[in-house]
Amino acid sequence: MTPTRSKIHRSFVLSALLAAACATTPVSVADLDVARAAIARAEAAGAERDAPVELRFARDKLSRAQAAADEKDGRQAAALAQQAEADAELALARSRHARARADVQARRDENERLRRELLEGDGGR
Repeated sequence: MTPTRSKIHRSFVLSALLAAACATTPVSVADLDVARAAIARAEAAGAERDAPVELRFARDKLSRAQAAADEKDGRQAAALAQQAEADAELALARSRHARARADVQARRDENERLRRELLEGDGGR
């Protein structure tokens, strides 16, 4: 029984798919470093106070990315590191937003104080 052309083609495709499935993606240390740097920026901006949930998610995903990297699962490590970076960036944005809102409120309060002083000064004339 001689193999037909279609059987040979199918076995070749199957072999290629099997080889691709068994291949491991190399772990990129850069992905982990980028996520760590994003978390550090969020921490420095006060995310611990202003966006603790997002920061916790970022740290958890970075930890899981490191575990995947330790197990030589490069694809999973890269995906989790990118998610950790995104969560850290969200924590950073929320922290900056909270700080901006606090600054706006402080300026409103100061404006109101100045307005009261002006009105009280005019009422005494």
